[in-house]
Amino acid sequence: MASSPLPESETGPASTLPKKGNFGIALEPEVIKISGYAVLIGVVGGLVAEGLLELIYFFTNLCFYGKFSFAITSPANNHLGPLVILVPTLGGLFVGLMVYYLEPTLKGHGIPEAMEAVLFSHSRMRLRVAFLKPLATALAIGTGGPFGAEGPIIQTGAAVGSLFGQACGLTPYYRRVLLSAGAAAGMAATFTAPLAGVLVAVELLLFEFRARSFIPVSLAAAVATGIRIHFSGWAPLFPMPAFKLTGMNELWLFAAMGIPMGVVALAMIRALFWIEDFFDHLRVKPALVWSPAIGAAILGVIGYFSPQVFGTGYDTIRAMLNDRLTTANMLGVSIAKFWALVISLGSGTTGGVFAPSLIVGGGIGAAYGAACQHFFPQLVSDPAFYALVAMAAVFGGIARAPFTSIVFLFELSHNPNSLLPLLVCVMIADGFVRLFSRDSIMTGKLVKRGLIVLQDYSVPVLMRARIDEVMRKQFSRVEADMELRTVLKKFAPENVELLPVVDKEGKLFGIIEPHDLLKSDTQDHHFTMRELARQDYVRAYPGELVDSVNREMLLKNVENVVVVESHQKPVPVGIVRANDILQLRRWLVEEETREKLAVNHDEPTDTQHH
Repeated sequence: MASSPLPESETGPASTLPKKGNFGIALEPEVIKISGYAVLIGVVGGLVAEGLLELIYFFTNLCFYGKFSFAITSPANNHLGPLVILVPTLGGLFVGLMVYYLEPTLKGHGIPEAMEAVLFSHSRMRLRVAFLKPLATALAIGTGGPFGAEGPIIQTGAAVGSLFGQACGLTPYYRRVLLSAGAAAGMAATFTAPLAGVLVAVELLLFEFRARSFIPVSLAAAVATGIRIHFSGWAPLFPMPAFKLTGMNELWLFAAMGIPMGVVALAMIRALFWIEDFFDHLRVKPALVWSPAIGAAILGVIGYFSPQVFGTGYDTIRAMLNDRLTTANMLGVSIAKFWALVISLGSGTTGGVFAPSLIVGGGIGAAYGAACQHFFPQLVSDPAFYALVAMAAVFGGIARAPFTSIVFLFELSHNPNSLLPLLVCVMIADGFVRLFSRDSIMTGKLVKRGLIVLQDYSVPVLMRARIDEVMRKQFSRVEADMELRTVLKKFAPENVELLPVVDKEGKLFGIIEPHDLLKSDTQDHHFTMRELARQDYVRAYPGELVDSVNREMLLKNVENVVVVESHQKPVPVGIVRANDILQLRRWLVEEETREKLAVNHDEPTDTQHH
């Protein structure tokens, strides 16, 4: 995960040990208000998702069939003949004009733009994105673009959440929460998949799994799903048979399928990056206008020979999952969709990659299942089962969001028997892609701009240690009534780092640093430590997380911590300097490289305070 400024990245309240009846220790009360905002954003996100789908159907009917209708229609059944090449070309041209003249962030599939807003723009998105992204996406897909609606809906929902947070004057962190809530709502409402919506937010936008963000995002996804159900009912978007393993031996076939699906995902990532580079260096002016039109023209040619590449392809996915296509047909559609997607998206138009990746993986997975069924007829249950699992594997591989893909296809299948094959195949495919590609399809565009984006995250080391684990227990202290000259006789300033000042009862009064003892204008006077004691330090307590103490240090702009016994008995028991906290990072490195350290040294290096 890319680092961000302190006010945005610091996410926890003061983390003392929980006490009975201590309200707000485990969860900030402010989360109640943020959850209320998230519910409103969920309603808006659900309505936006429904409106975008209706707008896509409208443009599809208008451009391919010449009628004003919102009926669900597939562009694959058009009768335009060679004229069909002009439809996506004109759509690409209009989208290019919108990108060039109105909003550059309309270009792409939406999620990288939302990630950039989170990591590098303090979760701020512009108002025009919320209006123009749905329009550009509906136009692109409605004129045959081989995209899904989910990516742009996620960006649009994110824009709604960000704008709401800005209007309410929320902190950057809570803007990020509402931005992620809007994104989760868009995903959930598109596919009736609330858990997948939540995980999209966690894996691609929040980069954390904490109650203060997870609760609002979950509520937004749930409400948006309710909106979707209100309009479309409980029926899954892709109904399919209840697949079931023939036995545990079949699981090996799903595991083996993870490798070819990883290859497909890796090829999609590399091909998209190569196509983007090609169009970036294309000598046409202005490139933002003409590149999408050229890419759309190539799409039109592909679609003339394989009409099933046009549009979202939801009907094709249903056919794959219900054994309605021949193996040759599915393979042909998958290959055509692969190139249609990377060429169209790489040229600079707009649209989501989720649904297209399902088609690419589904066709190849079904062919794999059919081949296995030919050689192991007693072992293979149904080639369509392999299509389902392969869809998740390719999507998880390109997005580097394995848990999202597993839960997503699990929710779409409504089949608990699919969970184990999904888990095995997706994780192998994801691991394969990570071995050969530093970047995912979500982060490649940002990396090209010089932005560092990592999709791995872990509990920060500062939240894994208590302050008493890093404090120095061996230290000296001085009494408040001691005179400066007495202290100078007892302590050499060059040997002192920090001296707590205590009263007659041993309670903390302040601190003295070496430079306080070296002040030339005070050495000829009978100054006491009470007069020289400073208050620019943080008082901490045993059991307190280093994270919360470090947060207070940064907010107060101080480098010293004195750990006292308790609130009631503020007797110093330890001292901590900023450098001691930095040593935690060293501990983590030693944890992760213990075997290497053991090889390089006679004995593993142990930490001073751990």
